[in-house]
Amino acid sequence: MTNPPPPDGAPPPLDPYAPVDYPANYPPLPPPVYPPPYPPPAGYPYPPPYAGDPYDPYRPLKPPGTNGKAIAALACSLGGLVFCGFPSIAGIILGIVAMRETKRTGQDGFGLAVAGVAIGAVIVALMLLYIVFMIFIVSSSTSYNNY
Repeated sequence: MTNPPPPDGAPPPLDPYAPVDYPANYPPLPPPVYPPPYPPPAGYPYPPPYAGDPYDPYRPLKPPGTNGKAIAALACSLGGLVFCGFPSIAGIILGIVAMRETKRTGQDGFGLAVAGVAIGAVIVALMLLYIVFMIFIVSSSTSYNNY
C-alpha cells in the first residue's frame, strides 16, 4: 500500500538519509583530559612488567614449570640401569614426545628430554651389546663333541 500524496501547499516529506549540515561557526571540542597515572604499588617498578609479548598480546603464554614428560623421560632412562634397560625404551619415547611439546609450547625441560633420550639410547645400546656378547660366549663355549 502506498502513502497518499501530500495535500496542496504542504511541505515535501523530509529525507531521513539526507546529510546533516552542521554550522561552520560551531566551537571545537576541548582537548581530552586524561587522569594522572596511578602510583605503582609498593615494591613494584613503574610501569608494571608485561607477562606476554607487547606486540602480540593474544599469543598464548608459556606454561609454568618444567614439562612432566621430560622429567619422566630422564627418570625412566636412568631406571633402565637398574631394571635391565626396559624402562629406557619408555624413556626414549617419553623424551621424544617431551621434546616436541617443549618446542611447541615453549615450556621448560627441553634439556631434560634430550638427556633422557640420549641416556636411554646409550643404555639400550649397551644392553643389546651385552645380549649379543652373551650369545657369542654361550655359543663358543658349547662343545659339539660326538663321543
